[in-house]
Amino acid sequence: MKFIPICFLISLLVLFNTKPLQGAEPEPVVDKQGNPLQPGESYYVFPLWADNGGITLGHTRNKTCPLDVIRNPDAIGSPVTFSASGLDYIPTLTDLTIEIPILGTPCNEPKIWKLSKVGSGFWFVSTGGVAGDLVSKFKIERLAGEHAYEIYSFKFCPSVPGVLCAPIGTFEDADGTKVMAVGDGIEDPYYVRFQKVSTFVQKKNQDLSSM
Repeated sequence: MKFIPICFLISLLVLFNTKPLQGAEPEPVVDKQGNPLQPGESYYVFPLWADNGGITLGHTRNKTCPLDVIRNPDAIGSPVTFSASGLDYIPTLTDLTIEIPILGTPCNEPKIWKLSKVGSGFWFVSTGGVAGDLVSKFKIERLAGEHAYEIYSFKFCPSVPGVLCAPIGTFEDADGTKVMAVGDGIEDPYYVRFQKVSTFVQKKNQDLSSM
């Protein structure tokens, strides 16, 4: 019988005692400077092609409450916050609570995102959500490719079997407002980058012509 070195046996024990069910931690979402997004911090959500024209809240549909999540190409946008249960950073492809904590609006509902049905097979990203509710679970997905490290999109795709899973794009309503939406006719995701509010310096006479 051949002698098996004790170091080899120890290596096998280490190998087979590894816990395979504990997968790697989710990849962090990073801002334009390459820093992981932090829970509770405020970020601008800019379109891929500009440093302005970000996401904010506005009246759509019948111009009543609740407010919906829109794109405003004529303004910087509103700070957005994120939280992920049990994590001290914001990961990709993980259920998130997303909020645009604007104060002093005519609508008193919470500014947490939720999916709000507008018609058959069509939903707006709206407000009035509750952290942990199924309709308030959103994900951030990174664009594939080595040159797309800081480019992301939003999805409504709760980690629950049999629930709607679809990219969030934009829908232009009758008065030209671009509303974040999911459903029929919304095929392409809306690609964005994140900028920490405390590190952003707006350029003077910023050109909005590309939007």
